Amino acid sequence: MYRDDRSIPVKRIRLDSFSGQYIDAPMSTPFLKGPIPMAWLNVAARLPGKTLNVGIAIWWLAGMSETAAFKLTRKALDQLGVSRDAASDALKRLEDNGLILVKRSPGQRPIVQIVPVAQGVTKQENTE
Repeated sequence: MYRDDRSIPVKRIRLDSFSGQYIDAPMSTPFLKGPIPMAWLNVAARLPGKTLNVGIAIWWLAGMSETAAFKLTRKALDQLGVSRDAASDALKRLEDNGLILVKRSPGQRPIVQIVPVAQGVTKQENTE
């Protein structure tokens, strides 16, 4: 008999290093890891469309990433209600305002790197 994987109850566990026993490990809720510079958010918030949403997705992924550059995932964008086209437009706006660097490759998710605040703010102030 075939059984769909989704019908199998899943229980998250972890190994307790002290006792050597497996214990329940409830899933944690997603959160933003800070600090996130307000100057960076101020520039992103003034840009049109879903740019701030994409900025938040970028900071969320940056908090989980072990490297400075990381791929912008569909999951991060979906959680913040950003479509593929809106994400593309927002990435261009953030890049044009000096808040991020983006490496694009055909058929691949964009690789994003956050630019330090002083550089991003300076570029934004120069364009006004």
